Amino acid sequence: MSAQTSFDRSAPFLTPSRATIEDRFSQWRPAVASASITLEPNGEIADAGWALARLNDGSSSSEIQSFAYPETSTRVRLYLIDTAVKYTSGWFEKNPKLAFKGTTRTYSKPTASKSFIHGTRMLGVIAGPETGAAQGTPIDVVNYDVYPGVEPTNTTAGQICSAISKAYIHYLTTTPRLPSVICIAAGSTTPETDYIMEDYINTVVQEGITVVVSAGNQSADASAYIPASYGKQAGVICVGATGKNNQRLPMSNYGSAVDLYAPGEDVRTLRYSSPKSGFYDLMDGTSPAAALTTAAALIKLSQNPALTPVQLEQALVADAYTSVAPAALVQVAPPVPELDTDGDGAADVLENFFGSNSSDATSKPAAPTISLANGQASLSFKVAATSFKSESPYSVAGGGTWKVQVSNDLIAWQDVSAPLIQGATADGKTTLSVSVPVGPEANFLRVEVKGPEAE
Repeated sequence: MSAQTSFDRSAPFLTPSRATIEDRFSQWRPAVASASITLEPNGEIADAGWALARLNDGSSSSEIQSFAYPETSTRVRLYLIDTAVKYTSGWFEKNPKLAFKGTTRTYSKPTASKSFIHGTRMLGVIAGPETGAAQGTPIDVVNYDVYPGVEPTNTTAGQICSAISKAYIHYLTTTPRLPSVICIAAGSTTPETDYIMEDYINTVVQEGITVVVSAGNQSADASAYIPASYGKQAGVICVGATGKNNQRLPMSNYGSAVDLYAPGEDVRTLRYSSPKSGFYDLMDGTSPAAALTTAAALIKLSQNPALTPVQLEQALVADAYTSVAPAALVQVAPPVPELDTDGDGAADVLENFFGSNSSDATSKPAAPTISLANGQASLSFKVAATSFKSESPYSVAGGGTWKVQVSNDLIAWQDVSAPLIQGATADGKTTLSVSVPVGPEANFLRVEVKGPEAE
C-alpha cells in the first residue's frame, strides 16, 4: 500500500532453546501441589508456503514449504500503524499468544474505521494462525488506523506522525513497559523529505522502540522516499522484497537505505473475505516483506528483551542469509531440539542443573514444592551444588543462565523479582526458594534454564 505525503501537523508529538520445570499455585490449592517436568513445544507447519520456509533456510528451493517457529516466553508489543484490523471474525483468537488491544484512529472524521484489508493481512503475516511467522511469541497488538478513506486509500505524513506520537505515549505510560516494535508498511509515491517524521522516528528509537518500515514499490532508490529513507538510521530497519528466486522483486525499492530483504512474492496471509483453515490470500511487495521482518524482530526481542533497537537490527543482520542479491535475507532460525541423552523426556540441560543423571532414564529432576502462607506462595527446589554460583546466582557454572518466572495463562511469562533464598547444601544439592504474592487468580511458577548455546 502506498501513501501520499502532506504536511498536516494537527497532532503534537509529546516528549516526556529452553527447558522448564513448572508448578501451579493459587490461594485455594493445598500447601503442596503436584508438578510436571515439561519441554516447551516448538511450532511446526508442514505446509506453510515458500515464504515462511525461506525464513528458516535462505538457501531452500521454492518447493520447500515447511516452517518451524520458536516458542518464546517474554511478552512483546507490536504497534501496527496501518489500516484498522478486522478482529471480529474470531480468526486471530486461534492464536492464543496474540492479544489484540484495540484500534485507535488518528483522525476524527469519519467517526469509524472504513479500511481494514491491508492491516488485517499484515497481522496475518506477522502472527496470524497458520500464516504468521511469530505465532509462537506472546504479542500485544496495538493498532493505529491512519487511513480515513475506503480502500483502496491513501494516508498522509501527518497521520503517520500522529500514530507514532500515540505509540510513543502509550509505550511510556502503559504498565508493564513491554519491548516494542513499530511496523509501518506505507510510503510516499514520489521522492519526499519530512524532517518532522524523521524527528519522531528518531525520538522513539532513542526511547527504545525499534521501527520497521517497508522500502516501497517504485523500483527506485529507497533513499528518496519516506519513511524508507530513514532506514539509514541505526535502529530503523528498512525492508525490501525478494521473489522466489532470492533476487530483488522487480517492484521493490533498493539502495543504501535498505537494511534487509524478505520474501515479497505470493506471501500467504489469511483469506480476508472469510477466514478459514487452509485458505489464503496472497500478498506481493514490500508490505509483506516488512511484516515478515517485523515478526523476526518480535521473536528476537522476546528471546532477548534487553536488546536496544540498534542491537536488535544488528542481530537480525547478523542472522541473515547473505548469499542473495542485493542484500541479506532475513531469517528465523528453526528451533534446535534439546539434547536428551537418556530419552526420559527431560533435557540434559535441565537434568544437569537440578542434579539428576542425564545418562540414566530412571533419574529425573525432583519436583519442586509449593507452600502457601501469609498471602505468599513459596517455590522450593534443589539444584546441583556444582551448578549454582552464589556470587552470580542466576548464572550457571559452566555457562548458561536460569530464572524463576510466573504466569497466569501458561503463555506469557514474567521474571520473578523477589529475592532468592539459599538454603542448605547436602548430598551435592543446594536448596533454593523464592516467594511471590498470591493473587485472586490461579498462577503458574516455573524455573527456566538455558544452556550456553541458547545465550
